[in-house]
Amino acid sequence: MILKFCGFKTIKDVAKVKSLNIDMIGFIHFPKSKRHVDIQHLNDLMHLVPRNIKKVVVVVNPTFKEIQNLIINTRLDCIQFHGNEPVELIKKTKKNFKNIKIIKALPATDKIAESIKLYENYTDLLIIDTPSEQYGGTGRKFNWKLLNNIQTSTPYLIAGGLNLGSIQQLEQLNLKHAGYDISGGIESNHDKDLTKMNEIVYLLKGDLNYEEHPN
Repeated sequence: MILKFCGFKTIKDVAKVKSLNIDMIGFIHFPKSKRHVDIQHLNDLMHLVPRNIKKVVVVVNPTFKEIQNLIINTRLDCIQFHGNEPVELIKKTKKNFKNIKIIKALPATDKIAESIKLYENYTDLLIIDTPSEQYGGTGRKFNWKLLNNIQTSTPYLIAGGLNLGSIQQLEQLNLKHAGYDISGGIESNHDKDLTKMNEIVYLLKGDLNYEEHPN
């Protein structure tokens, strides 16, 4: 079960997950987002992340030059495309940066099957998220019945308004997802809540902690 906690922007919050049994930590690099982190601060935050947790940077409709700049100047492991990026841009990124994992977020609409077919051969991981006219997290769930129609060999995470309770419900549905991507559901008063994170980790992983391996 892949567990990605996203939307980190402070040293204090990153420090809370240093020993947690999660697979990925996400940072938003999109100026219009309330969780935006610039490149300098990205490096400050990434330096605190242990090697066993993959560092993901979320971008929205970037140019290839912006992607190059981000990859060259940060310590990211994965880049997550969260806009309406053309397939050609993703293919070019994958071709030029073979060591970087590619993630593509897709809106959970009645066209989700077509969207998956378009991107699945050029991505390492998909994220199925709540549709929104504005890019970024909505804090709202989508119709989970749409997930029954997904047929893909590319692993996918479920996102969109998730918290401990909704994840408990999803775990009862016998879906074929690979894990979860959570942001607002692990927060209290706009800060990451260690208790909420621990509860989700314990539900999905059993063990709370990894042995820490600082960079």
